[in-house]
Amino acid sequence: MISVEREPRQLIVAAALMVATALIQTIGVVVLEDLVWLWRSRVAEKTTLPRTLAVLSGVVLYLFALHLAQMSVWAALYLQVTTYPSLTVAMYESALAFTTMNVPQLPPTWRFLGPAEGIAGMLMFAWSTGVMLTQMSWVGEARRKYLRGRQRTSRSDS
Repeated sequence: MISVEREPRQLIVAAALMVATALIQTIGVVVLEDLVWLWRSRVAEKTTLPRTLAVLSGVVLYLFALHLAQMSVWAALYLQVTTYPSLTVAMYESALAFTTMNVPQLPPTWRFLGPAEGIAGMLMFAWSTGVMLTQMSWVGEARRKYLRGRQRTSRSDS
């Protein structure tokens, strides 16, 4: 078993990749918040089921793309330090590590990167869960207000 003390560069590289992953998440979440802010008034004024589904599906797809971007950063390094035949294989190995489903097949001097990516993935998924709950919260509240307003309008019309 390789000693981490004898291979400090993998710790440094893992830390740098974790910072890069967090930066991608930070920038991505800020951009998402701005995009949602642009749509918020439109959705709130008429919160129909299709609009609700579109916003929430858009948030989920956006976060999925964000996680793919994060995995690709790790995959690009894996491609450099392994004999993976393609970026597709490196991306697959990265996705397994990011989702904590498996540890990528890395050379002994780079094995710490797999668990480090798993930690980064858990943190990013937790963060994304918070983002999704925030978006679902305002959409749900807007939908309730819209439906209450429609009920009042239909009662006053009758």
